[in-house]
Amino acid sequence: MAAAVYDLLIEQGTDYDRVLTLTDLTPDRRPLNLTGCQVRAHIRVNHAPGAALLHDLGPQLVITDAAAGKVRLSIPGPVSAGWGWRAGVYDLEIVDAGGKPLRLLKGAVKVSPEVTR
Repeated sequence: MAAAVYDLLIEQGTDYDRVLTLTDLTPDRRPLNLTGCQVRAHIRVNHAPGAALLHDLGPQLVITDAAAGKVRLSIPGPVSAGWGWRAGVYDLEIVDAGGKPLRLLKGAVKVSPEVTR
């Protein structure tokens, strides 16, 4: 099955904080047990091979409850305040203890530009 689509809208200069529940790709969508897994995600200009990396979300991803599939995505306002780009694409993968990746989320990233600084 394909990864779920979840678009991100980030208000530039404001903390972005979401707790995501990662589920399996079956119709039942049961929470994944993330014990022993790592989570990784990149934002890129587009899907093309060699597309420029806009931001590595890895440092902003933390598994908060492995058994329940909970991952926090927390982008501090000062991080997004420095972004000069306004749109991109991302995907989020888990990597199990054996090194096998599984793509679970994908989507567009839009940055609403900050006016008041």
